[in-house]
Amino acid sequence: MLKILSSFLLFISIAFCAQPDNKLYDGNNLLDYYDQIELILSEETAESIEATERIKNEKALLQKLKDIVKSSYEEHEIGVEKLSTKDINPNSVIALFNKIALSIKRVKRLDANQQRIQDKLAYLNKEIENSTTDESANLRLFQLQFAYYKLKQKKDKSDIKAYRAYVKKAKEVFLEAASKVEFKIDEDYNAVLENEIGLLDKKLVALNLNKERELLSQEEVSKELLIKIKQLQKRRNTKIKELIDKSIIATLYYVKSNNIKKTIETQDYIEKLEGKLDKKSTLYRCKAELLEEIVTKSTSASEYMFPKFKSAIFSIGEHISSAASAPLLVVDEVPISLLSILKVFAIFILGILTARLYLLLMSKLYSKRKDSPYVWIKTIANLGFILIVFSALVIAIASIGLSITNLAVIAGVISIGLGFALKGIVSSMVSGMVIFGENYIKVGDYIKFGADSIVGKVMDIGFRASNIRTIDNIHIIVPNSELTDNRVINLTLHDRIRRIYIPFKVGYGEDIPHVKKLIIDAVMESDIKLFREPFRRKPNVWMRSMSESYIELDLLVWIEGLRPSTRSNLLILIYETLQKNGISMPFPQLDMHIKRDSKEDNKDNI
Repeated sequence: MLKILSSFLLFISIAFCAQPDNKLYDGNNLLDYYDQIELILSEETAESIEATERIKNEKALLQKLKDIVKSSYEEHEIGVEKLSTKDINPNSVIALFNKIALSIKRVKRLDANQQRIQDKLAYLNKEIENSTTDESANLRLFQLQFAYYKLKQKKDKSDIKAYRAYVKKAKEVFLEAASKVEFKIDEDYNAVLENEIGLLDKKLVALNLNKERELLSQEEVSKELLIKIKQLQKRRNTKIKELIDKSIIATLYYVKSNNIKKTIETQDYIEKLEGKLDKKSTLYRCKAELLEEIVTKSTSASEYMFPKFKSAIFSIGEHISSAASAPLLVVDEVPISLLSILKVFAIFILGILTARLYLLLMSKLYSKRKDSPYVWIKTIANLGFILIVFSALVIAIASIGLSITNLAVIAGVISIGLGFALKGIVSSMVSGMVIFGENYIKVGDYIKFGADSIVGKVMDIGFRASNIRTIDNIHIIVPNSELTDNRVINLTLHDRIRRIYIPFKVGYGEDIPHVKKLIIDAVMESDIKLFREPFRRKPNVWMRSMSESYIELDLLVWIEGLRPSTRSNLLILIYETLQKNGISMPFPQLDMHIKRDSKEDNKDNI
């Protein structure tokens, strides 16, 4: 009957989810409750190896619970030693400083442990709630472990409270004692420590090189070498810590001497020494923080904060500079850092700006010296621009230690790839040099080019492309290769004066000499801009051909440059002159003859 009742109660407790047993960690009679559980554990018999191990762990946890409860019954308070006047000396004050720093370290460790304990409690609480019949054997183990962490959390909170109270009072005692003692610094001994640390650093470098050589020649490093490295690192850390302690005393000395500059410098020096330790020391970090607080309280804000802020800015600048100087990659055994890359870009951009300034000066030179050929000035300007940019690139790369000869090889390989990828651009650039050299096309010339016979004025000839402005004021950017590979008509190559032909037609039977005289007289009397010289450039009319229904004539006139409106004005003049004088202007005609069938004619007669 008792077994059935026990089984029923166990089933009910599991069915309605088990909860942490608060009697294990909350109450006044915890030790009595632990004695009852210990009695149950002593009467239990293990039926398997797992059960034996579980009972063993439960007994160990139960003993830990008893120890925690017994220690919590004791009065837990850390007393602050009051330094008497006769006991106040630099050693006792520094000893108190170290004790305060150690207490701060313990507070930090306990604070960090609180979060870890809370995570474990959350996990155990979930395990207890999710315990099933198969896992009910572990339920008591989970309960005891949960109670242990609960009591540990409570005890740690009490320790944190006690340590913080101690630190607060101990700081006051320290400040009072430090104001009554005279600190001394031994700069010579500090210099000796620095030299010893430097020698140890060199020895460590040599031993690490030996270690790397052994790894290259064999699979494992000899134990003797590892022991030497470990001992040397330990000696180095000891010397660094000793130098930090000496620097803390020096900082306190400078604070009392009201030497703010040396105080900040020594604090920065302590921070650098901390970075040299192989492993981050929480104790020395706490010492640095405590020292910062003491310095802040011992000096006025106006005297300390501004230099400290200035020092922090310089420190940030040094960190950024060191990070920028760290090598990103190695090229030809030369480390390339971010600072090196920025240096290359700065020199190259300066070269581009110089080249731009050179182009500006050349354009001003042309504006002052109109008699100088524009093509040569343009050629010199472009070649100078390329030379300056290329020189800036060479100087920029040489400034970071890279070999120019290797650069030439790399540039040769890259140029081959770029030659295939940018063959159109390269072709246009070479064509631009050909145009400059041949001088067949110049700025200001009127040319006709392309399949559509585009006519325009050459506004600029660049190394890759030229700028052509059409008569409609549209600018066309034409690759130079099109101007050298295809036929181009230069309307003003050597002389801006050229002859144009205006075609018109008259019918058969007209007096051709009379028509010729009428047109020439009309042109001579008009105000159209053209040449009217009596000999070589006098307007004239030529007969072009005799077609089936008309005679084709051409009016020949000489004009300067490209005047698209001249052709239109002359056509209008010819039309008005011919109409005014009653001269026929033939146009295409079609005569239609209708042929009738003879049968249809007979029907019409009927």
